[in-house]
Amino acid sequence: MGIDTMDVLCCRIIIGDADPSNPMKINGGVEITEVSEIEITESYKKLIGTAKLKFPKGTVCRSTIVGTGTPEGKDASRVTTEIMQDGVLIEKRSSQNILNDTTFKVGQRVNVKLGYNGILKNMFDGYITGYNSDSMLELQCENMGYKLKLKQAAKFETPVSGTTVNDVLEGKYNLLKDTGFKIHSDTKKFDIRVGKIKVTDNFTVADILSEWSKYKVYCFLKYDAEDESQMPAIAVGRPYSSSKNQPVFPSDENTGPYLIRFDYHVAQSDLKVIKTDPKFLAVTGKGLGKDEKFFEVTIRLNPEYDATVAGSKEFQTVNATQISKKTHKLTGNVTAAGAQTKTKVDLSTYTVVPYMSPNIGISSDQLVEETTEYFKSYNLNGISGGVTIFGDYGLFPAVQVEIQDSRTPSKNGVYLVEEVTTTFGINGYRQKLTIPYKIKGAKATYGNK
Repeated sequence: MGIDTMDVLCCRIIIGDADPSNPMKINGGVEITEVSEIEITESYKKLIGTAKLKFPKGTVCRSTIVGTGTPEGKDASRVTTEIMQDGVLIEKRSSQNILNDTTFKVGQRVNVKLGYNGILKNMFDGYITGYNSDSMLELQCENMGYKLKLKQAAKFETPVSGTTVNDVLEGKYNLLKDTGFKIHSDTKKFDIRVGKIKVTDNFTVADILSEWSKYKVYCFLKYDAEDESQMPAIAVGRPYSSSKNQPVFPSDENTGPYLIRFDYHVAQSDLKVIKTDPKFLAVTGKGLGKDEKFFEVTIRLNPEYDATVAGSKEFQTVNATQISKKTHKLTGNVTAAGAQTKTKVDLSTYTVVPYMSPNIGISSDQLVEETTEYFKSYNLNGISGGVTIFGDYGLFPAVQVEIQDSRTPSKNGVYLVEEVTTTFGINGYRQKLTIPYKIKGAKATYGNK
């Protein structure tokens, strides 16, 4: 008879002081291999990811004390030595201690590796931002983006016509100077444009990058290579709601798609296929005009459209924002139909989808055109909810997954992962994925993912 193998959960948590010359290196850290619960939340919509670590009282940590001297008279089983090139004898002693509220301090570095059967994957790097020691010892942490909250941004102002992400972060305005971060190599290729930016001395670098999310330009951390000794890069992406075709996100060999079979990988699912009646679909487009102010138009199908009647229009504009007379004189914009009245159409019974124009200084007519095109290409069979998988892959936001469900084929396809909530502990190793954007239908072949 064959005996099934049993997967054993493994973790390694290192906590200590960051090396001044390399924040990714932890000096004098303690090592913990037992934990009650870990929860890591990362999203491409948020620059700062978080982690919570809970340890039962009595948890043992191991540390290594490094010093100079001679091992004479020491317990040889617990002492190792190394002779440096200059002849100095380095002594390393391992010790074990019980965790308590004096073991850690705010601002220390944290590294978390998770896996099965001794095969660990790096899942979190960050800093302790708070802790408590009530019934259990709990640490609150933020990812490496925490460093950007401590860096004051230099004052600068970009032209009214806007600029590019590359110029802001590393080029002319060099926002990332002296932060230790760089732009992700794939983000540089996109050369994404943003509107006018004006920075006062009251903003940190994190404030500026987080603010962009309001305009559907998302900044998040992503490793540019599988080298844990290097700082993660600043990746910038745009979702479907600001792209008429495919979402724009950094990609590399670890982007996927990762095959998720419902009969094997899925622990729990609350995914729902939402079929939307196009007659009750509306798309609200938002754009930044040349007057540096945002305005909106909403597009829906014309209920009286008749293709056989000459001049009958398929779409109609409602609830548009009135453009000021001053802007009319400056840009010659024609106010979209539907903006002449302050009475708003009730769209409470409609499925309203947002769209953000990537074009700076757009006119009303152009925004109506873009929003209409987005309406035509919108996938009416969307997905809501999330899927919880086992920790086999160790996924991060902005990767692609391919759903394969033989019972509900309408779910099948490639999706962009928006948010990942990783839980590890006495209840197992799980990852809940939020996947609202279907990129394409199912493909026939897969890589070694």
